[in-house]
Amino acid sequence: MFNYKLIIEYDGRNFYGWQRQKQTKETVQEYLESALEKIVRESITLYGAGRTDAGVSAFNQTANFKSGKVIQPEKFLYSLNSVLPGSITVKNIKKVSPDFHSRYSAKKREYLYYISREKRSIGGEFFYYINFQPDFDKLNEYFEFIKSLKYFRTFCKNREDKHNFGCEIFDFDLKRKRSGKEIVFRISANRFLHSMVRSVIGCALEISSSKKNIIETKKAVLKGEKIRIYYLPSNALFLNKIFY
Repeated sequence: MFNYKLIIEYDGRNFYGWQRQKQTKETVQEYLESALEKIVRESITLYGAGRTDAGVSAFNQTANFKSGKVIQPEKFLYSLNSVLPGSITVKNIKKVSPDFHSRYSAKKREYLYYISREKRSIGGEFFYYINFQPDFDKLNEYFEFIKSLKYFRTFCKNREDKHNFGCEIFDFDLKRKRSGKEIVFRISANRFLHSMVRSVIGCALEISSSKKNIIETKKAVLKGEKIRIYYLPSNALFLNKIFY
C-alpha cells in the first residue's frame, strides 16, 4: 500500500464542515472520498489535518489516504479535479512515508480571519464587515494574553475535551492592508477547539471596540469563568497552512 498526501483548497461556505457526517453528505471529506474512489476504484478513507467547522474555507488543507495504486500526479490531479465540484480543488498530490498522518504528524495549524472596514460588493462574501476603528494597543495587549494561555475552555462550544481544553498558541497577530481598511488576523497553534478561532477573534474585536473591558475579561478567563462570547461568522475564516 502507498500513502499519498493531498493539498486541498475549498470554499467551505456551502459545506457542513470538513468531517464526514451521518446526517448529511454535504461535507468536504465526503465529496473527496467519493471522487477518489471513482478514480482509483478502491474504498478510500481520507484523513484530514484539521476538522474545519461548517462554512470555514481552506487555502491549504492537508489530507492523506492509502491505496494500492501507483499514481501519476499530473494525470491523477486532472482526473480527480474533473469530478470534484468547483468549490473543491486538489492542488497537489505526492507519495509520502507509510507512517505519515495528516492529523497526528502535524506540528502547527494556522488560520486567517479577514475583516473589512468598508463595504465590498466584489469579494465581500469572504470578509466580516466592521464599522469602527479598532484600538490596536488593546489588541496587542490581548494578543500577548492569549499567547500566554494554556487552557481555552472559555472559548470552546464543546463541554468536554480529551485534552482538557489545552492548546499551545504559537502566533497571534494581524496585518493591515489598503490604508487600514482591510485587516487580517493570523493565529496558529498545535490544535484548536471547536469554534475556538471565531470566539477568540470575536472577543478581540469586542475588546478593540470597548464593548468588553480587557482587564475584566483577562481576570474572568484566568479564573475559568463563563463570559459572553461572540462567535464570528465562518465565511471569513480560512485554514491557511499545516506545518509538519
